[in-house]
Amino acid sequence: MTDIGEVWLADLNEERRRRVLIVSVARFNRAAARVVVVPEIDGGPDEVPFPWRIEDDDGTVYALDFVRAIPAERLLERVRQASSTTSGRVRRAIRTIM
Repeated sequence: MTDIGEVWLADLNEERRRRVLIVSVARFNRAAARVVVVPEIDGGPDEVPFPWRIEDDDGTVYALDFVRAIPAERLLERVRQASSTTSGRVRRAIRTIM
């Protein structure tokens, strides 16, 4: 089952499939059969300030203002694991938002 910090290709009911960063823990994902994700977006993190945009070490930008829960079966393919630095940035951003 998926866990926080994994990057997956997902079907978000958009024109194209999009990479998403998992921000929910495996225990929640199993119990709910859903995952909480933030999509990768085009453009730099400077367009919208922290905590709404998080940049991964490889330059990928994730949009926390587009966070959503999707059914787990809409995750199509695991792409990679985000760095621990990125996972830490996401946790700090979520704490700031909450």
